[in-house]
Amino acid sequence: MKPIQALLALFTCAFLPLNAASLADLTWTTTNGQVTITDCNEAAGENFWIPGAGELVIPDTIEGNPVTSIGESAFLDCSGLTSITIPDRVSSIGGAAFESCTSLTSITIPDRVTSIGESAFLDCTSLTSITIPDRVTSIGDRHLP
Repeated sequence: MKPIQALLALFTCAFLPLNAASLADLTWTTTNGQVTITDCNEAAGENFWIPGAGELVIPDTIEGNPVTSIGESAFLDCSGLTSITIPDRVSSIGGAAFESCTSLTSITIPDRVTSIGESAFLDCTSLTSITIPDRVTSIGDRHLP
């Protein structure tokens, strides 16, 4: 590599975000002291050249309140996410919650979840493993790829 190219590459890397998906990528609402994740920045996790960039761990609490649900279309089209860790307190996952998360490879649904909305995992074309707990009593139509 020529010296000027090496310098440009180093300069470029200095200004790239080098972190994984994080709380800053999420939008949520708090109702009666309980948090629902309502949206995610579609660009979250798109730093494919950084190991772990597509991994998102949703915290157990946000601003001191427990995260208890994933809202409808919360992660719709977040194609850079490869894995999402859902907190144990979550009891419901809304319709189309993870629709078109095309890089998502596996997900474990927490034991407290009792309902999964329609099309929750529609077009998750890389999803090869999903664990659904026995407590789930309702799964909407068109839920898997």
